[in-house]
Amino acid sequence: MGTLSKIDLDKLGHPSLDNIDELLSSLGNDEPPSFASYRMDMGPVLEAADRMKDAENIIVIGQGGSVNTFRGLLEGFGISVCGERKFYIVDTVDPVYLREVLDRTLPANSHVIAISKSGNTLTVIEALSLFSSYPATVVTEKGYGALGKLAREKGYHLVDVPGDVGGRFSGGTASTLLPALVLGIDVNAYLDGLYEAYGSARKDEGIRNISGAFYLVERLGKRTIYIPVYSKMLASFRDLVNQLFHETLSKGRKGMTVLCFEGPECQHHTNQRVLDGPEDVATLFVLVEGMPDLDMSWGDVSTEYRGIPLTDLGPYGFGKALISEARGVMASMEEIGAPYASVTLRYEGERTAGFFVGMMQYLAYYFARLRRVNPFDQPAVENAKELALEMRKGI
Repeated sequence: MGTLSKIDLDKLGHPSLDNIDELLSSLGNDEPPSFASYRMDMGPVLEAADRMKDAENIIVIGQGGSVNTFRGLLEGFGISVCGERKFYIVDTVDPVYLREVLDRTLPANSHVIAISKSGNTLTVIEALSLFSSYPATVVTEKGYGALGKLAREKGYHLVDVPGDVGGRFSGGTASTLLPALVLGIDVNAYLDGLYEAYGSARKDEGIRNISGAFYLVERLGKRTIYIPVYSKMLASFRDLVNQLFHETLSKGRKGMTVLCFEGPECQHHTNQRVLDGPEDVATLFVLVEGMPDLDMSWGDVSTEYRGIPLTDLGPYGFGKALISEARGVMASMEEIGAPYASVTLRYEGERTAGFFVGMMQYLAYYFARLRRVNPFDQPAVENAKELALEMRKGI
């Protein structure tokens, strides 16, 4: 039984997928993209992780795709796996935050992991300068970029990443796996889920059909995808999901705006926009079944909620309460004819997280292929970096 339990496209209101069936089939027949075919040699990662086994503080310096998958693992699992060790993600050159990290750490009890696939992310190099006396491991493409050269000059330990796997697709490279291993993540289970998603995206129709359905819905004027994720574990990857879609398919004035948030919290800030704002939104609900559950029951109390005694509301599982929140939003959408689809995954801890990451990577990749744009570049992002460098020269 696989991690993907169910895909429901019935309420999306798109034209028949038969119209693009040949195009969808061709996607599955292509050679797998580099991010899906790459398999990490865990030896260098295990060696690097062993070097920081006694560190009380782990400072992960990186930006964007290089750290967003790990950010999701840290937020989704950190409370249960990291113990007394503290993790800091330095993804900014905000001096207030940098000062806070410096004040809370010392070279004697800390280890820095600086990550940049290209080795030329300026903010990573700038932030690392503050921690130059700390023991450090640099994760970058060996032989390239200023960060790799700096690592060799300073004697930092180096871990290689593949040159043909971009940051936002780096969930299966050392950029994610090294800090995840240090965090205490079951990396084998995570990778099993990631690779399962890659195989499912190529062999089965489900993930391709989601891509095709939203491609057709976009042609009906739905240019915003709302992705409420009803799982705290999976919603922690929201930054990664937004980056995957925006950088992968938004080029040449093509593409869609993606709003990935945690449900049910997002109901309090985005439902009003989706249900009563401009009608340019299609929704993809992400649900998880089979989570370890707890029962809600108040026992013998006299308080009522909207005329219903609290004693009559239970007992029932919190998992059912969570799904009920999502179903309530779906029912509201049906009342007004707002299009939505849903994906349901089975709960298997880190394996489910890996599957979710791999599924979202492939959805973004297929979205870009359907729109005939290069999935792997981000020209507007690179241009802004060049302009920011020019502005620093004038400081």
